[in-house]
Amino acid sequence: MNMMSHPQVMFPKTLDGPVVDLRFEAIPAEQVQVLLTLLSDAQAVMHNDSERASARLSQAIELLQPATSVPPRKSRRNGGLAGWQIRRLDSFIGQHLQNTIRTPQLAAVLNLSVSHFSHAFKQALGVAPLTYVARRRIQSARQVMLVSSTSLTEIAFGHGFCDQSHFCRTFRREMGLSPKMWRRMFGQDGDSSA
Repeated sequence: MNMMSHPQVMFPKTLDGPVVDLRFEAIPAEQVQVLLTLLSDAQAVMHNDSERASARLSQAIELLQPATSVPPRKSRRNGGLAGWQIRRLDSFIGQHLQNTIRTPQLAAVLNLSVSHFSHAFKQALGVAPLTYVARRRIQSARQVMLVSSTSLTEIAFGHGFCDQSHFCRTFRREMGLSPKMWRRMFGQDGDSSA
């Protein structure tokens, strides 16, 4: 996969705030192209169709956000998972999205009992482990849908869903739209039967 490295750039955190140093991580060239398309489209329709411009900007922001975010240390309650544990789990989940992932596997990654792990995970992230995995799968699938015309069936299997129906139910629960409708609104057109 082609990767583009971006130099250090100065941005204000807010429009009124001071300029802050930010360093972009390497971004796949396909994702950069999608970002440019989304931003160009938003700019072109900004004055005539603010709803469309807003949708395109939201997509661009979502693409730039990291796949996960570790809650700040002060927002975690005692007994949750440490930041390094969450990062280790995120890495494991990211590497195994296409496979079945069960709670005992996740607990084993941290060498914790299933009971202790489940409790600590929910305390740290606010959701059950398998709900978090499903959200990661949907987030990854949405990124694929933004940059390719791969069929929904292939996307479902490639992200660990047992079939397209399971993918569609989970997607609708998380996004409020069917994958087909979401793809029509935001992604690449293709064989998107759902």
